[in-house]
Amino acid sequence: MATRSSPTYQVEINRQKAAQAAGNYDLTDLPGALAEPDAAVRVGKTPKQDKVLSGAKSLGGVTKLRPGTGLAVFGRPESRWAMAYYRRVGGTASMTELLSYARQLIGMAPSGGLVVCLCGHAGQGPCIPLWAPREELSLTVQPNDLVLRFDGIVEPDEG
Repeated sequence: MATRSSPTYQVEINRQKAAQAAGNYDLTDLPGALAEPDAAVRVGKTPKQDKVLSGAKSLGGVTKLRPGTGLAVFGRPESRWAMAYYRRVGGTASMTELLSYARQLIGMAPSGGLVVCLCGHAGQGPCIPLWAPREELSLTVQPNDLVLRFDGIVEPDEG
């Protein structure tokens, strides 16, 4: 329930069927600060098969946005690309650079507005996040995707 003092937004989850699951992996397969989200879930083929990894009781709990929070979706390929970049730069990658490898990155601005993040991939020039406003948000996930929630990653509105 949203109020003026504490807006929240429940993100809609669209499940896609995958021809073949990419195998189980966990937060330990993510580099740096990506491995320490405020809440995380590994998506199953059905809601009953979702596995909460930290900070919530269900996928719905992970995907509830509050001001300043962001959600990142990492599949197995995105996790590998982020890890390869992290190793290439000797473990010095910033959180923004690591998040740039997410398949989807959405959030709620500190003012309560919904935003989607657009930024170049790390290692291919400057990684400057642009938080574009949206009226509504949803995530498209596949079995074994990791949905990660990070509090405080959405930058303040400019204006």
